[in-house]
Amino acid sequence: MNTKYFIALTGAKKNVGDFLITDRAIALLRNIAPEYEFIIKPHWEKLDDIELVNNSEGVIILGGPGFQMNMYPDVYKLVKDLKNIKVPIHTLGVGWKGVPGDKTTEKLYQFTSSAKQMLDKMNDTFAGMSCRDHQTERTLRNNGYKNVTMTGCPVWYDLDSIGKEFVAPKEIKRIVYTPAQDEAFSDQSIEVLKFLKNRYSASDIIVSFHRGIGEVDQYTPENDARNTAKLEDAAKKMGLQVADVSFDATKLSFYDECDLHIGYRVHAHIYFLSKRLPSILLHEDGRGNGVSEALNSPGIDAYRPSEIYSEIFGKFNKNARLLSLYNRLALKVNKNITADLNDLITELEDTNYNRFKGISKYIDQHYKVMEKFIKNVINKNGG
Repeated sequence: MNTKYFIALTGAKKNVGDFLITDRAIALLRNIAPEYEFIIKPHWEKLDDIELVNNSEGVIILGGPGFQMNMYPDVYKLVKDLKNIKVPIHTLGVGWKGVPGDKTTEKLYQFTSSAKQMLDKMNDTFAGMSCRDHQTERTLRNNGYKNVTMTGCPVWYDLDSIGKEFVAPKEIKRIVYTPAQDEAFSDQSIEVLKFLKNRYSASDIIVSFHRGIGEVDQYTPENDARNTAKLEDAAKKMGLQVADVSFDATKLSFYDECDLHIGYRVHAHIYFLSKRLPSILLHEDGRGNGVSEALNSPGIDAYRPSEIYSEIFGKFNKNARLLSLYNRLALKVNKNITADLNDLITELEDTNYNRFKGISKYIDQHYKVMEKFIKNVINKNGG
């Protein structure tokens, strides 16, 4: 290729949030660095064409919860030997995935030795690593990685909305509700949906599934399919609309015509905030906690912190299968979530949703941080 280019690694398989990350990240990169091409590759496949990689300007990982304990080679396949990649590797708004997302989990979060090989390589570049929230930043620093910038997630930055002010809704006519993906929160998700139907009895409620509904495929295990089918059935029995928005970020366009989002999906929450629309996030894990802290956005823990749970997480945090089993057996869900949610909604209504004005301003201000980081990636030696 005659044009200079980067390899951009996407996590977009089925979850519409990952497609949205990719779309927004590529839009940012092209807007800030239009002189470069960005060749998109799936991060779960190996980079077999090492010549293509090493003739590039570098590798950029596009968002997602990739700072996992076993991130290389379990999340990012890359190559068998990282020494074979001669160009820099960067992240762009990547986050952690602590379960649960409390402070104890954050402090105990540790990376495997193979993951540290990748982190060492990224930490040693001029620009370093970009992360999407302060919990991820602290987690990396706790593990000895200092060359980190909290840029926010690429989805924060809808280029057409930068500079626009938040306008409070005069009334809530149309609501998007996103249920939890984790089966541990299935009954809670239905409880929240019943609450919303009662509280917003005059509003249209659309139940939106970011990872599809009731179908087992190469990206969806049986328990996920069973859970989403159960949630769909519950919604339809309440007479509510259901939307499958998987595989394609353009399916989210109807969100623009809605007045409020409430739910568990992080990127539904961020989409609404990026469009200057109100949203309340229910935290399944550290992904949700992280964005609520970073943006000071309204959020409620769907779980109850457990010191014992988090301590056990610290002992077994490199064994994903064991953690998944333990999560089902020991995670304590928030039994008061509808009361917490009712109080929060009342507070937002009483203040005419003023909190969201500050969020919009913060996104605008923080765009400069993201812009500077991308420029540092492009000018990889500070030149």
